[in-house]
Amino acid sequence: MCLGIPGRVVGMVPGCGDQLALVEVEGAARKVNIGLLDEAPAPGQWVLIHMGFAVELTDPVGAEEAMAGLELMGRSRDDAAGEGGRG
Repeated sequence: MCLGIPGRVVGMVPGCGDQLALVEVEGAARKVNIGLLDEAPAPGQWVLIHMGFAVELTDPVGAEEAMAGLELMGRSRDDAAGEGGRG
Protein backbone atom coordinates (compact mmCIF):
# COMPACT_ATOMS: atom_id res chain seq x y z
CA MET A 1 0.00 0.00 0.00
CA CYS A 2 1.15 3.50 -0.83
CA LEU A 3 0.90 6.21 1.81
CA GLY A 4 -1.46 8.79 0.40
CA ILE A 5 -4.66 10.62 1.15
CA PRO A 6 -7.68 8.42 0.41
CA GLY A 7 -10.56 9.77 -1.63
CA ARG A 8 -13.74 8.41 -3.25
CA VAL A 9 -14.21 9.08 -6.96
CA VAL A 10 -17.37 11.06 -7.70
CA GLY A 11 -16.99 11.29 -11.48
CA MET A 12 -14.86 12.47 -14.36
CA VAL A 13 -14.13 16.14 -15.09
CA PRO A 14 -15.40 16.80 -18.64
CA GLY A 15 -13.09 18.32 -21.25
CA CYS A 16 -9.83 17.19 -19.64
CA GLY A 17 -8.94 14.26 -21.89
CA ASP A 18 -10.17 11.72 -19.32
CA GLN A 19 -7.20 12.65 -17.12
CA LEU A 20 -9.03 14.40 -14.25
CA ALA A 21 -11.53 12.94 -11.83
CA LEU A 22 -13.57 14.69 -9.18
CA VAL A 23 -12.67 13.00 -5.91
CA GLU A 24 -14.25 13.50 -2.48
CA VAL A 25 -11.79 13.62 0.41
CA GLU A 26 -13.41 13.84 3.84
CA GLY A 27 -16.34 15.81 2.41
CA ALA A 28 -14.29 18.17 0.21
CA ALA A 29 -14.34 17.72 -3.58
CA ARG A 30 -11.12 18.18 -5.53
CA LYS A 31 -9.82 17.54 -9.03
CA VAL A 32 -7.26 14.75 -9.14
CA ASN A 33 -5.11 13.62 -12.07
CA ILE A 34 -5.74 9.92 -12.74
CA GLY A 35 -3.22 9.57 -15.58
CA LEU A 36 -0.86 7.38 -13.53
CA LEU A 37 -3.47 4.65 -13.05
CA ASP A 38 -3.70 1.69 -15.45
CA GLU A 39 -7.40 2.37 -15.98
CA ALA A 40 -9.83 5.12 -15.05
CA PRO A 41 -11.58 4.47 -11.73
CA ALA A 42 -15.36 4.23 -11.73
CA PRO A 43 -17.52 6.50 -9.55
CA GLY A 44 -17.56 5.09 -6.03
CA GLN A 45 -14.07 3.58 -6.24
CA TRP A 46 -11.40 4.69 -3.79
CA VAL A 47 -7.97 6.03 -4.74
CA LEU A 48 -4.90 7.09 -2.82
CA ILE A 49 -3.75 10.61 -3.73
CA HIS A 50 -0.23 12.01 -3.59
CA MET A 51 0.64 15.52 -4.81
CA GLY A 52 -2.62 15.80 -6.77
CA PHE A 53 -2.22 12.45 -8.55
CA ALA A 54 -4.14 9.25 -7.91
CA VAL A 55 -1.33 6.74 -7.49
CA GLU A 56 -3.20 3.61 -6.46
CA LEU A 57 -6.69 2.13 -6.41
CA THR A 58 -7.87 0.92 -3.03
CA ASP A 59 -11.07 -0.14 -1.27
CA PRO A 60 -12.92 1.27 1.76
CA VAL A 61 -10.79 -0.79 4.16
CA GLY A 62 -7.55 0.37 2.52
CA ALA A 63 -8.82 3.96 2.59
CA GLU A 64 -9.49 3.73 6.32
CA GLU A 65 -6.06 2.19 6.92
CA ALA A 66 -4.39 5.00 4.94
CA MET A 67 -6.24 7.65 6.95
CA ALA A 68 -5.32 5.90 10.21
CA GLY A 69 -1.67 5.88 9.08
CA LEU A 70 -1.81 9.63 8.42
CA GLU A 71 -3.30 10.17 11.88
CA LEU A 72 -0.47 8.17 13.46
CA MET A 73 1.95 10.56 11.78
CA GLY A 74 0.19 13.48 13.43
CA ARG A 75 -2.13 14.54 10.64
CA SER A 76 -5.77 14.74 11.65
CA ARG A 77 -8.70 14.06 9.33
CA ASP A 78 -9.55 17.76 9.44
CA ASP A 79 -6.12 18.61 7.95
CA ALA A 80 -6.69 16.23 5.00
CA ALA A 81 -10.01 17.84 4.11
CA GLY A 82 -8.78 21.40 4.40
CA GLU A 83 -5.75 21.13 2.14
CA GLY A 84 -7.19 23.33 -0.56
CA GLY A 85 -6.28 21.13 -3.50
CA ARG A 86 -2.94 19.68 -2.47
CA GLY A 87 -2.97 15.92 -2.21
